[in-house]
Order: sequence, then C-alpha cells, then structure tokens
Amino acid sequence: MHFTFLSDRFKDMKKLIIFTLVLSAAVPALAQRRMNSGQYHSEGFYLLLGGTFGPSFSDFFNYISNTYPTSKLKDFGGNASFSLGYISRFHRNFAIDAGFTIYNMKSRGVFADTGVFSSHLIDREFDYQAAIFTGTIPIYFEFNPGQPVVPYIGIGISIFSMRLDDYYNSDAYRDSRVAVGGHFEAGLALKLTPRIWVDARGRWHGGSGHLATFEKNFGDFTIRQSVAQYGLGIDYFFR
Repeated sequence: MHFTFLSDRFKDMKKLIIFTLVLSAAVPALAQRRMNSGQYHSEGFYLLLGGTFGPSFSDFFNYISNTYPTSKLKDFGGNASFSLGYISRFHRNFAIDAGFTIYNMKSRGVFADTGVFSSHLIDREFDYQAAIFTGTIPIYFEFNPGQPVVPYIGIGISIFSMRLDDYYNSDAYRDSRVAVGGHFEAGLALKLTPRIWVDARGRWHGGSGHLATFEKNFGDFTIRQSVAQYGLGIDYFFR
C-alpha cells in the first residue's frame, strides 16, 4: 500500500481550509449571540445521488500515448455516484459526519502496436471501481430552529479504496490499493420539516496513490485523487 496524505491539488485549497478553520472559531461566538435556545435534532442519516469526476490517472495514460502513438485511450472522466452517511450533531452548529461514496469509471480503446516487421491490434479496457470512506466535521450556519435554509461547510479525511481491472486482449490483471487524503465540502440544506432536509452538496478531495497495470512488468503508476463530487438528496433526523 502507498499512503500520501495530501496531493498538490489539495494543497492549492489551503486558503479555503484556513477560511474554514477561522469560521470554526468564529461560529460559536456568533451562535452564542444569535442562536435561539430551542432544541434541535441531533442524529440522522443522509442519502445522496449525483456525479463524481476524477481521479486523474494521467501518469499511466501519458505513458500509453508516448508508447503507442495511435492510442486513443482517455483518462477517466466522470460517472454517477451514490453516497450514504450518518450525522451526529453535538451542537446546533457542529457535527460529526461518517459516510461513504461508491462509483466506477471505464476507459477503452483499440490501437496498433507497430513493430519493425509487423504490427498487431491491442484491445485495452480499464474498469476502475472505488469507494471513498469519509470522516467530516461540518459547520452548520443554523441560528434558530425556524431557519428554513441552512448553509454549511466542512473539512475531513478521505480513505480511497481502489480497484483497477486491466483487460489486455484476452488477458486480465487486477490491482487493489488504499490511499489516504483529505477533502473540503460546501452545501445548502432546505428544511421540508424539522426532521427532513433536502441536501445539495459539493465535495472536493485531494490525495495520491498508486495502481499497477500490465505495463512496466506490472509496475506502479501514480493516480491523483483530485476528485470532485456533487450530490442531491435527503437528510433524515430520527433523534
């Protein structure tokens, strides 16, 4: 396993993270002045459907393009995703969010391996499947129970469980790895009832890992977890 806590792209988000930390210190004081003393629901779960874009496996796809000039293989783009999680609010404005997202992406192409005396066609297909397990500290900008719309932001840790199936003509190779990174999120929740919220969320991950393919005698290629997720769904508070 190869573990890297933050990718270069996630470091570029440091201003947003610093802004989040400043708000973490400022919100309790603001809430103390403005928050209504009414009760709030403290535990619930959420279900989101949406799209995930990334990761970047450019290290491998650039190698293929340089090795096989006729290759039309493209990096992974985006696909539908499903997210499920649990929320525990220990304060009106703060919570712990534990969840996961699952999705898969594919890339396929047929190209020629041209030698000095002969050439043959290569049929390559890559099936990438991933689950992202997340632990997040959201900050809810809710200052009274009757507030109909609640914006929020959060930061947390991301654990990427990755599997890549590489199909080379009639042969197949599978590699499974785990990588660790971090994420930042922002969202907007609309209260249908005190217990049921419509939740629209964006989450941006950063991290780096490695996966192996048939190339380089099953050598490693870097996969950058510059992943963007967008989802829409329901939060339900049962307590």
